[in-house]
Parts: sequence; C-alpha cells; structure tokens
Amino acid sequence: MITKQNSILICALFSINLISAQRTVRVYDFNINQPLAGIEISCNSSIYLTNEIGQISVPSIEDLHFNIDSSIGIIVGTTRFKADTASIFFEVNGYVSEINPVSITTSARPRLATDEAYSLRVVSSKTIKQMGAQTVADVIQNQTSIILNNDASLGTSMQLQGMGGQNVKILINGVPMIGRINGNIDISQIPINEIEKIEIIEGPMSVVYGTDAIGGVINIITRTPFTVNNRISVNSYVDGLTNYNFDFGTTKSLYQSQKHKINLNLSGGRQFFEGFDFDLNTRSMDWKPKIKYFGKSGLSYNGSKIRQNLSLQYFQEKLTDRGNAEYNLISVKGYNNYFRTFRADIASVTQYSPTKFDDLRFQNAFNYYLRRKTNVRRNLVTGKEIVTRPSDQDTTINTQINLRGLWEHRSKNKKVQSLLGYEYTGETLSTLRISGDNKIHDLAIFSSIEYNPTTRFKIKPSLRLAYNSAFGNSLLPNFLGDDFKFIPLVPSLQLKLDASKHLAIRGSYAKGFRAPTAKELYFLFVDINHNIQGNSNLVPERSDNWVASIDYRHRVSNNIQAKFKVNFFYNEVINQIQLSLVDMNTNLYRYINIGEMNTQGGSLNTDLFINQLKITLGGSIIQNESQLSGKVEEITKWTVKQANLNLNYEVKRFDLGIHYFSRFTGKTIGFTSSTIPYELPGFTLSDLSMSKNWKSIRIQVGAKNLFNVTQVGNLLQTGGVHSSSNGGLNIGMGRTFFIQCNLNL
Repeated sequence: MITKQNSILICALFSINLISAQRTVRVYDFNINQPLAGIEISCNSSIYLTNEIGQISVPSIEDLHFNIDSSIGIIVGTTRFKADTASIFFEVNGYVSEINPVSITTSARPRLATDEAYSLRVVSSKTIKQMGAQTVADVIQNQTSIILNNDASLGTSMQLQGMGGQNVKILINGVPMIGRINGNIDISQIPINEIEKIEIIEGPMSVVYGTDAIGGVINIITRTPFTVNNRISVNSYVDGLTNYNFDFGTTKSLYQSQKHKINLNLSGGRQFFEGFDFDLNTRSMDWKPKIKYFGKSGLSYNGSKIRQNLSLQYFQEKLTDRGNAEYNLISVKGYNNYFRTFRADIASVTQYSPTKFDDLRFQNAFNYYLRRKTNVRRNLVTGKEIVTRPSDQDTTINTQINLRGLWEHRSKNKKVQSLLGYEYTGETLSTLRISGDNKIHDLAIFSSIEYNPTTRFKIKPSLRLAYNSAFGNSLLPNFLGDDFKFIPLVPSLQLKLDASKHLAIRGSYAKGFRAPTAKELYFLFVDINHNIQGNSNLVPERSDNWVASIDYRHRVSNNIQAKFKVNFFYNEVINQIQLSLVDMNTNLYRYINIGEMNTQGGSLNTDLFINQLKITLGGSIIQNESQLSGKVEEITKWTVKQANLNLNYEVKRFDLGIHYFSRFTGKTIGFTSSTIPYELPGFTLSDLSMSKNWKSIRIQVGAKNLFNVTQVGNLLQTGGVHSSSNGGLNIGMGRTFFIQCNLNL
C-alpha cells in the first residue's frame, strides 16, 4: 500500500464522445495543478503518448493501461480503466515532475528528459514559487553553469557555459526575444507571474534554433489556458528594499462540449522599486528606481487532434538614472536619464496531430521592442525639467517576424523518429545611432533523424541550411547571381546510450554560425563621453561545440529517490565579435573579430528526495580564454567556480514548507578584452523562507541575502565602455525580509 506522504495524487478524466470513435483522455498531476505530458498509455496493443496538455485520443478506453517506467519511481504497476468510468483517482509513488520532467523545446511533441538526446534542465513552477522569485533573473541565478552580470542601467545579462551575449538564445514559448542591449537580453525584465517552467538546453542548438544558439537555449514557457476551466489568482509581494509587487491572473471557460473547448486567459501586474543607494549623501543611486507594468491575454481552442493558442503579451518599464546635484549661486540642478522600455509580442501556435505517429507545430509571431532614452536637466528646487540637446537623446526600435514550423514523424516500430522544420526571421533595427541597411532576413530549413538501432542506443544527426541577406555564398552564381546567399551548412550529432535502466550517457557535437547584427555592423555613438563605432567589415562567427554528460536516475525505495548528472563542455569560437578598446588616445571602442575564443568546464547536479525533503547540490567550473590575434601575450583568461545548495522540506500534516536556496561564486581572476586584469573575491547569496497553505491562500515569509552581501571589491583596476571603474562591483542590496501572499480560487 502506497502511503499518502510518499505519493502524488493524479486524476484521470475521460471525455467520452458518443458520436466519434475516438475517446479523449486527460491526465493531471494535482500536486502541482499541471497536466502530465509525455506519459505512455497502452490501448489495444498500441502505445500513445500524452501531449503537452496531458491529452491523448484513443479508439477505446475499454482496455486502457498506464505504461510508465517504474525505474524512475513514477508508477508501480499498471492501472485498468473501464468504458463506463467518467473519472478515477489513484495514487502513485514518486515525483513525476521532478525526477523525469518533460521538455517541449527540442521537438514538436513533449518528451521525457530520459528520452531526450539533448542535455537539458527544467525548473518547475513549484521551484520558482518556493524561491519567492519575482523575475527570471531571480530564478536563473541559482542554476549552475550560469553567470549573471548586473548593470545599473542595462539590467541583468547572463552567460551559459561561458557563452553570453548573442551566443545564448532566450525564447518565450519558443519565440526568440528581441531588444538586446550590448548584445544581451535584460532577463530582470521578465516577470514570473505566468511562467509554468523554464527549460535550459545546455550546449549548441544551432541546427534547431539557428544563429545566437551556439551556447545554448533558455526557453521560458508560460501557462496556457488549455486545461484549466475557471481560475482566479492574485499575488502580492513586499520586502524591506522598497519592492512592492502585485499581479493577477484569471482563466475563463467560454465554451465546452465533448469535442471542443475554448478558454480565455487574462493576467497583468505591476512591479515597483524605489531604488537603493549605499551612499545616502549622493543623489545618484547604485540600484536605479524602476516601475514595470505587464500583461498577457490568451485565447485557446482545444479539440481531439488540433489545438490553437493566440496570445498577446505587453511589458513596459521606466528606469530613472539620477546624476549628482550641481550647485551655484542662483540654482541647484541635476541631470536625469529616463530609460523607457516597451515590448509587445503577438503569437499564434497551432498543434495538429493527424495520426498517432505524426505531430505538426506551427508558430507565427511578431515582436516589437522600443527603448527610449531621455536626458533632462532638472531644477531641484522647483522640480521643472528641460530636455537637453538632441545628441543626448535616443530611441531604439527593434521589430521581428518569426515564422516557424515543425513536422515530426515516428515509425511504428519506434526505431526511427524524423523531424523536418523551417524558420523565417525578419528583423529590423532603427536608432539615431545606426547607419546603413538595418534589415536582416534569415530563412532556413532543418532536419534531424533519430535512429534507435537497439533499445539502448540512439543516434541523432541533424542539418540546417540557411539563407542570410547579409552574409553567405551564392550556390549557383551563374543562375541565381549574388542575391541568394547561403551560409555554410550547419551540422550536429547527438548520441545517447542507456547503459542501464538508471544510467544514460550523452554526447553531442555541433557546428555554429552567427552573422553580425545591424548594431555590430553600423552602430555609431560619439559624444564627449563616448566613442563607440560599428564595423561594416565584420565577418560571421563560426564555432565547434562538444558536450558530454552522464545522467543517473533511480528510485532507491518508496521513500528515497535520486537524480545525479555530470556535464562536460568545450566551445571554440573563431572570429568572435567583441566590443573592444582599439585606440586609447581617442577612447575608441569598436566591434571587432577576435582571433579565437574557447570556453570549457563542467558541472555536477544532484537531487535527492527523502520523504518530504528535497536536497539539491551542484557545482560548476567555467574557464574562458580569448586570443585577440596570433600573439600569445594577447591571450585573456578568466575562471569562475560555483556551487549551490538547496533544501526544501514539506510538512504535509500542517501544509507547511521550509525553503533554503544558496549560491556560492568563487574568486574570479581574469582580463578584460582590452587586456586589463581584474580580480573579484568570492561571495555567497542565500535565501531562507517558510510557506503555509490555508485552502486557497498561501503565505510565504522569509529573508533574502542572509549574509548581507552588497559589493565585492575589485583588487585590480578596470575600466568600462560607459563609465570608469569605482573599484567595486554591485552584487546585492543587503539582507532584507519579505512577505508574499498568493490567493487561488
């Protein structure tokens, strides 16, 4: 008998259509209120796999069995259902969403992590909630092999396995994000109110996602209204650092029958931060004041074979950068920079499963990004503001059209699985500091074949052919001329060996190609403080990437389960594009191709489940080496060591949770791209909180940054593009206490 403390309650709901021969089965994990995707169900000697909303269509439910590998501790035995059953509850042993999560990033249908040829990690909504996180940056900072960089005005950027900037692709529901500043997406601008999970693909994804993906992919997946009929959620967050956040979400069923379902989803919120400064005698602030507004609407249709989701997302942020006060005999004034960001994303996603062996996915999206800088002179006595000279103002507009389609086919004997896809991206960039042609079009077709010569071995070769309007070589110059330029073929190869039912070994190799962006080609910003120029002579980046991992998952007993993974990587990039100081006399920074850059390292991640206790222990070492030319003395290096320890304990009897998250970053020694050395000491960021549930209400209280980390001193002098160094680096704002309230109806 499986005890309640060691089980997850699942409800299987059956929609029986009296007219059609097909029967719809939906499977939910009520522990986290999410559908169970990637679950194998056998019916009349055929195997069916639940989709990303936990749904399958079968010819009959008279002889239906769950067929899940019990070695990872999800189900012990099988369960039989009868045709007259409308719904049934049963208990299963294990941690469905923790031990073996489901990914939807790499294929047209959901796949269990144990079935993937790629090395991936999944951060669930349950973990996000336990962290008390408010933005994606709060979540990502606890992951190994990821380095975050905070800039007072530009936000939070990240590196994955030593690769950052344009080399890491950030997606929202599979659609690439735009609006990079200095090559980086500000992940602190992404709220977590509607996030269902975050998938991290470690290593090259150049074939499936093209340019910008040679370092990996982070796919932020938001909640879809497919499965929930009616819900209302209200969340609020307050802490001692003047963060005041509020958001809401609701899903309403507009129409429902035995064959069709239409749901509407609406959400929105505001995040307000007054700013924080270590020196109260100055007007300037180390952490700039911000106010954010965001919203999302979604309309979904769900049938037995087709699902359609339309969504509109909106984001607006105002950041205030205040200069120090200036005094004279007749006035007191100060200069303010206002940075206003606006994002609007429209997306249509269609999922169609014509047969149990075929899945098609089409996504069409339009993204709009605007960032406006306004510089004003403010009279600090009267409050009157006057806009300064035009050269101090700037408006950047970035648009993108992304059209993408996937067709995945599985053979009846399960030995071959093929994927065929296309992708078109048209991107424009407009700014006062951009000259030249700022439109770049990229059209690609890609394919992969996953072959299982044995039940334990999997080989997956892939290939991408792409046309780029700015770079490439004509395949048939005599017939097509120079207008049709194709970049070199981008191949990849993934291997997976199941050494046992618990142990999987993966290896992958991929070529990479990244064309320079319009900003890197044509940017021009010259004033009294800046001299930054693009370079129209840039050539594309090319890369070779290797990843190897060992993955072990085991249900030791009914009360103990474990997941262990070690990962190794090596990335080599030729002609990497960097912004570098090329003339010290004129302080000229220019985008250049450096000779060679490589990153290497490894990570270890362990999850141990003992009754209601989850222990996560991990660590990583990342080394980056760049060679500006063929000269050995111009090699720059840096090394970072990291470790994390997370503890989550649930007291089921009292609906109480205790959560501890910590991240250690070791001493960092390195050189900037202009060969200036620096050294940063190590530090530890830790959070401790406790949550309590009362029916539909959840209260979480705790402390963040327990060790009161604020700044780390730079032991060697450095400089930057936009400002001189002050000898320190902002890490945190110190220890603070917070309270968060969630209401779900």
